[in-house]
Amino acid sequence: MKLITRAIALAVLMFASVNAGAVEKAKAVADKLTPVENFAFKDIDGKSHKFSDYKGKWVVVNYWATYCGPCITELPALNSVAKRFKDKLVVLGMEAGETPAAELKEFVAQKKITYPVIPTQDSTMFALGLLYGVPTTFVVNPEGEIAGTHMGAVTASVLQNYLRADKSAQASAKDKKDVPCESDVC
Repeated sequence: MKLITRAIALAVLMFASVNAGAVEKAKAVADKLTPVENFAFKDIDGKSHKFSDYKGKWVVVNYWATYCGPCITELPALNSVAKRFKDKLVVLGMEAGETPAAELKEFVAQKKITYPVIPTQDSTMFALGLLYGVPTTFVVNPEGEIAGTHMGAVTASVLQNYLRADKSAQASAKDKKDVPCESDVC
């Protein structure tokens, strides 16, 4: 009986030490945020931009496509966050479906997308990391580092969670009423 008790105690101690090491390793990885390399791109109207133009603001980089159902579902949430936090955040809609320019402009107007839309370009496709599908959203902090990646339709509350740590962003939105949303993902 003592042998079984000792074996169980030893197993528990070993598990705890391995688990503690894994937690520390995960914390170390989380503490190292990946900086975004500067890159140039043109928006849907042909205006040139550089990613560094947005340093000092939160940047939500959403890769999407016009044929993607979950991408279309998240559009109201992205519009809502872009409008509500316009002083502290910018949403960039990186269209990844190679939709022709005229068709893309029509889609943007029809869906009432209010944030900048960037047509498919070599410079933008893997600028923030690998894309395993759309929608994929990268959240970049004001220092220009990737603070998070979200695969699948993103909600306004998920995006607002990143801003909660930024007290100034909270203050700018504190007295504003919520922007109405016409989707379940807001």
